Amino acid sequence: MKRMIHWGLLASLLLVAPAVVVVQAQQPGPSKERAPPAAKITEEQAKKIALERIPGKVTDVAIEKKGGKNVYVIEIQSPEQGEKDVFVDIETGKIIGTD
Repeated sequence: MKRMIHWGLLASLLLVAPAVVVVQAQQPGPSKERAPPAAKITEEQAKKIALERIPGKVTDVAIEKKGGKNVYVIEIQSPEQGEKDVFVDIETGKIIGTD
């Protein structure tokens, strides 16, 4: 009798264990990528806005927080002004400042 119980438990375990593994594999895990903030203007639009302020060549683009707002930081190499950063508000497209 005990042997039948042991075999029954073993059979149940063998049937349930693969289902648990499948369910765990289908659940999304934590993302390793940083989610970008919701942007109302694109990176290309931000570059165009920045180049209207400081003509030159865009060398880098990043997203940072300035004054509590998410901004595109557009790095421009300008023949007249050297290397400059232009901060473009990610939601409105307005230039917040330059550096």
